[in-house]
Amino acid sequence: MNTKIKLYITIFFASCLTSCSNYLDVKPLDSFTGDAIFSDLKLTETYVNKRYTEIRDGFGNLGLRYVSDEAYHNFNSGNPYLYNRGEVTADQYGDYSTWNAYYEAIKNCNIFFDNIDKLKADKGQVDRLIGEMTFLRAFFYADLVSRFGGVPLITKTFDLNSDMMVPRNSYDECVDFILKELDKAAGLLPLSYEGKDFGRATKGAALALKSRVTLYAASPYWNPSNDKAKWQKAADAAKAVLDLNQYQLDANYKQLFTSNKSKEIIFMKQFNTEFGHSFDWTDSPNGFTGWSRTCVLQDMVDAYEMEDGSMPSVQAYADGKPWENREPRFYASIVCDGQQFRGREIEFYVSSTGNRANSGKDSEFGIDDWNASKTHYTIRKFMDESLRNPWNDKSAQPWIYMRLGEIYLNYAETQYQLGNEEVARTYINKIRERARGGKASVLPAITSTGAALLGKIQQERRIELAFEDHRFFDVRRWKIAEQTENKPARKITIVRDDQTKKKSYKIEVLQERKFFPQHYLLPIPRSEIQRNALLKQNPSYD
Repeated sequence: MNTKIKLYITIFFASCLTSCSNYLDVKPLDSFTGDAIFSDLKLTETYVNKRYTEIRDGFGNLGLRYVSDEAYHNFNSGNPYLYNRGEVTADQYGDYSTWNAYYEAIKNCNIFFDNIDKLKADKGQVDRLIGEMTFLRAFFYADLVSRFGGVPLITKTFDLNSDMMVPRNSYDECVDFILKELDKAAGLLPLSYEGKDFGRATKGAALALKSRVTLYAASPYWNPSNDKAKWQKAADAAKAVLDLNQYQLDANYKQLFTSNKSKEIIFMKQFNTEFGHSFDWTDSPNGFTGWSRTCVLQDMVDAYEMEDGSMPSVQAYADGKPWENREPRFYASIVCDGQQFRGREIEFYVSSTGNRANSGKDSEFGIDDWNASKTHYTIRKFMDESLRNPWNDKSAQPWIYMRLGEIYLNYAETQYQLGNEEVARTYINKIRERARGGKASVLPAITSTGAALLGKIQQERRIELAFEDHRFFDVRRWKIAEQTENKPARKITIVRDDQTKKKSYKIEVLQERKFFPQHYLLPIPRSEIQRNALLKQNPSYD
C-alpha cells in the first residue's frame, strides 16, 4: 500500500501540473494500481529516470575513500568512525551498508518489471526501457554483493499474501544472476545516445559492469582455489568492452573528471548547475571557507611515484622538498601546502611561535579553524577550479562509475593471472603513458615480471583510480585489507619559522585504525535479521 500511495501521489501532482481542472478526475486512491504510469510512455520514462537517482555517488558523506587507506573524513564521527575504528556491528553499521537504500531501489525496479507489459508503445522504446532497468537492478545487486556476499535475490514485488521469509542466495548464485541480467541488458541497449537521452545506460555500461563483477568473483577472496576459468571469464568480459571501440583514454587526466563529455566515460551520474552537488564547497580548504572534508592521508600522498618511477623518500621531507618531482597524477589529485589552487597559494603551515597572524590561511589558525584539514592535505581530483564561488554555486561535474581506464586495469590484472604477462604490461603501460602528460622522461614503462608485476598492477590501480570508490573493494577482494586497513592514519604538520620563513615537516599519527577478519564483509542490519528468520548473518557479527 505504501508503494501504491507514493505512485498515486506522483500521478496526482503530475495531473495538477498538466491541468488543475482535471484533478477531480483522478482515480480513487483505493483503486489505483499503477496503470496510470505504465500505460503512458512519458510517465514510464519518468519512472525509469527516477531510478538513476537512486544510485549512490561518491560526492557525499558516503564516499568510500573515508573508510579506506585513502582519506580521513574531517568530521569523523558516526559512519566513518565506526569503520575506521573497527567498531562496525549488526546494530551499528552506518549508511555505508546501502542495504536499505538499494533494496528499496530494487523494489522500485521490480514494480517496473511487474507492470511494463501494460505499456503500449514502440517495441524499440519498450526494449530500451527494459534494458535500462535490467542494468540498474543488476547495478544495485552488484554493489550489495560486493559488500555483503550472497544476498536474497528478489525479482518480484511482494503483496499481502507473499511469503516474505526469504533466505540468502549464495555468492555464486548472485553473480550468475547479475551476469545474466547484464548480458540481457547489453543485448537491448544501444552503444550511445545523443541529445536528451545522453547519459543513460548503454551496452558499454552493461559490459563494463560485467567486467567488474567477474573480476571481483575471480579475485582471491572469492576464488581461493585460483580457478583459472574464473579469470578467463573476467578477461573475456573486459575484452568485450575494449572490442566495442567506443571509448578512448582522455589525454587530460585532470579534466576527465570535470566534464561529462569525455570519451573515456562509460557510465556516470550527471548533474547540472540547478540541481548540482556541493563537492567544491565541502572539499575546498578552509581558507576558502570550505570544509576540507576529504583529508588525504599521508600514506596516500606517498603512494604516488616520483617522476623517475622511484618512490618518495623520507629525506625529501627533511630537505624541505616533500612534494617536488612527483608524477603528474599527484598534482591532479591532491592539494598540498605551497601549491596553487583556486587562484592562490595554499597555506597549511602554522607559525613556529603559535602566532595566528603568522599562520597560513588554510591552517587551523586560518580564516576558520573548525574546518581545517586535520591531515593538512585536501583533495583536488574531481574539483572544478573554474568555480570561484563554490559555496554559492552548485557544482555540475559528473560522478563517474565506470571508465575505460578501469577496464584497462581489469584486463591487465586478468591477463597477469592467466600467465600473459606481456599483455598485462602493455595495458598497464597504456595507463602510464596517458599519465605522463606528454613528458617522455616521466613514469618509465613497467618491465617487471612475476610477483613484482602483480605489485605494480595493484599499485597502478591504487593511483589511477584514487578516490573513485575502488580501493575499499580492491583491498578486500585481494584479501590484503588486514595489512592496509590496520595501519594508523597519518598526517603531516608543517611549521614555518616566523623569522626565516623556512618550513619544517613532521609526520604524525592522526588516528589508530582497526580491521578484523569479519570486516571483509559488512554485517546485515540486525533489524533485517529480526524480521526474517531465514536471513543468516555474516560470520562473527552475531
